[in-house]
Amino acid sequence: MAPRVFPLVRAPTEPLDASTLDWKLRRQLIERSDTAHGSRPRPLVDNRRADGIIVRHARNLAPVHEPSEADDESEMDNIEEGWENSLKQYLQDSWFPAFKIGPLPKQNFVWPHYPELLVAPGTRKLHTISRIMPYRIHGAACEYLERQKDKQLEETKYSGDLTLPFIDFVKCDKKDLIMQDVNCVTDITKLLTAFAFRTIANCLHILHDTPEGEDGDTFRRFLQFRHSSKMCPVKNNIFDVVFLPSPHSGHTSMITLVIPPWALNNMDFISFIDTGAVTPGSLDGIPTAKPASVSAVMWALLWDMCSKQKCQYFAVTTYEFWAFGNFSSNMQTAYISDLFRAPVHPHDAQVQQDMLPSPTISETLLFWMAACVGAGGIMWTPCDEAIIS
Repeated sequence: MAPRVFPLVRAPTEPLDASTLDWKLRRQLIERSDTAHGSRPRPLVDNRRADGIIVRHARNLAPVHEPSEADDESEMDNIEEGWENSLKQYLQDSWFPAFKIGPLPKQNFVWPHYPELLVAPGTRKLHTISRIMPYRIHGAACEYLERQKDKQLEETKYSGDLTLPFIDFVKCDKKDLIMQDVNCVTDITKLLTAFAFRTIANCLHILHDTPEGEDGDTFRRFLQFRHSSKMCPVKNNIFDVVFLPSPHSGHTSMITLVIPPWALNNMDFISFIDTGAVTPGSLDGIPTAKPASVSAVMWALLWDMCSKQKCQYFAVTTYEFWAFGNFSSNMQTAYISDLFRAPVHPHDAQVQQDMLPSPTISETLLFWMAACVGAGGIMWTPCDEAIIS
């Protein structure tokens, strides 16, 4: 009998939403609108929130401390003895290493004009933005991992491939601990590529037994995140793109839009994931008056890139905050998740299990990657009524 195929939108037995930025957490980040900031641009969707909340700028991430000569030698002894861990446990216990924001980024960032995004009316045919509820993604991610056979890890074999730090095993490698200041979006991309994307891609290889050598080279080639500065139609230091290639010519499996935290604050990120009917013309006639509509610019970028690359699945991240989504086959409807928050701690932090969400962003990103490339028997197709909140 063929294995049962579970759709992404199947609800779990119990809602699992610990790692999403729910409304209770949102209200810890918000404050009343300051009239001194001036008027805001017209909203992208016709879904005005009653309380008119404005969210403070995302916090700076904790610095990574330089190790001293007095570091505990017992940790190095533990490393030399080696370690064994299961892949699933590793994903549950991992976190994103923190970084320091350098002196170059402007803290009061204002998005500039983007005349290159101005197109003829009706070009971008996005009509509706709908919600993928958090428990849908959480339940599907947990279900996906439960259906996969766990793998035992050995340091000698996987230490160079799985680079995210995790509980009970922290490498005291000065190259990992002493990081340069992050001053531009490509610095964020390098961190994501070195840690999160590299680790998740290799976890997928391990979990699904990608063969070694030439037999697995073809499969492995389409399961590696790649950087592309040419894919984004806007050429500046605000946006960067990381993508998953597709085995189908002319297609792309997934596009990740990377925006540094000083350029996308919490208020604008929450505005981006608002749902409702898209204001007619808001994506085509990008206004020339400042300030630019951040959500309109982001959706215009995603629509242009995904339509050109024939890609239905995407993610947007500032490193700490994430949103996952996909377009319908006719590109008229977009489905977007709530905000997910990655656990971010110094590389050598003493992290406890209760400090990590469940599922972690590593598990969620692994599931999303598997869904995009069709690994693990996941059936993910753009839907309509089924995944609307």
